[in-house]
Amino acid sequence: MIKLVEMEANEVNKKRIQAGSWAVILGVILLTNAEWHFYEWYEAVTPYGTVIASIALIVALFCYMDIKDMLKDPAFYLMAGADVVALINLFLIGSNKGAILTVADFLLILYLANKIVLSKKQVIISMCYIGFFFIYWTVDVKGYFKGYNTNYGGLVLITGFFFIVYAIEYLRDHLFNTKGIKKAKWLIVLTVFFFAWGYNIIAWYRSRCALLGLVAFAVLILIPLKVWKNKVFYTVLTAVTTIGSVIFSLIYVWLGYMKDEFRIRIFYKDLISGREEIWSELWGAFIKQPITGIGSSYQMQLDWLGGMFEVHNGLLDILIVHGIAVFCAAIVFIIKRFLELQDAASQSHLNKCAAAGLFAMMMPAFMENYFIVPPYSLIMLILIGVIRFKGEGSKKDHASEVVVGGQS
Repeated sequence: MIKLVEMEANEVNKKRIQAGSWAVILGVILLTNAEWHFYEWYEAVTPYGTVIASIALIVALFCYMDIKDMLKDPAFYLMAGADVVALINLFLIGSNKGAILTVADFLLILYLANKIVLSKKQVIISMCYIGFFFIYWTVDVKGYFKGYNTNYGGLVLITGFFFIVYAIEYLRDHLFNTKGIKKAKWLIVLTVFFFAWGYNIIAWYRSRCALLGLVAFAVLILIPLKVWKNKVFYTVLTAVTTIGSVIFSLIYVWLGYMKDEFRIRIFYKDLISGREEIWSELWGAFIKQPITGIGSSYQMQLDWLGGMFEVHNGLLDILIVHGIAVFCAAIVFIIKRFLELQDAASQSHLNKCAAAGLFAMMMPAFMENYFIVPPYSLIMLILIGVIRFKGEGSKKDHASEVVVGGQS
């Protein structure tokens, strides 16, 4: 009788967790349908994107966790404390209070990162749905032609690309484990084809931030699984893709002083071509009030920006807008969560592909806000759930490693 009650309780708990994951997936579906079809819709919905994401995340929170368990969790207090400090800072400097939702959503995503559990059905739906947008934005070229700027188009493309490559590898993994490696080898050619296709469409959009993600993704997939299991490699990768983004902005500003000598062109545009001026001004403003940050109501002084405030760097945005304390909480949180994923990421070739997508997702955020804003922030959480997903091919993935990533 006791075992029966426990089984029923476990089933109820499982359904609650699945409901939470569906809330995140539905949040992505709602936001992408509202923002990734027509620019007029994008303009109308984007101001409320963080609110929609907040609702999805709060539903997921209460599905994944009981209140009494949350109150015993130190990570919950880290998240809540950072949110309170961020809100106080915004009041102290008289900034737009809506900025709290961006950092609060991001911290909540990090809090849920070791709790999200996706079913096989949810993984398949996510990879097919999000992957679809790579093909859609390739066939229906948007960019400046339909209102969106080229970098935004590049971010949509690279996000869909991560999932469509994972979908191909998922299919290859499935065929290998059910019908043998010979039935799956031809999909390697398809993966290579998609990488070539990805480069060509990103070059068409001239999105350098997306190119950075594409190159990182290719390199990380080719690294053997045994290297992913190495703690030194994984720790360095985590540090470079997180703290490295802030350091990158400082190096970029320094290179800006030598841009006449340092001339490298990518996609018909100088590598040093504007970000250095933005980051130089923002660092100058931040140094004057590092404790509180400068808030989101700051007006840029650069003439060519017309006062528009945009940090163009995900983690730097949190530092500049919300101050040192909030940034430290966020950086500790994200590094901790990424390090916790190593066992799952190095469990199989398939999991490694998902992890490569996550770390590659960090690279475009060196030059765009990307993963800290919806729908990308919710997609990042789904990608973490995909890494944690235990696929059907964990025992035979070494053969896949020989073909795609070298000897494991």
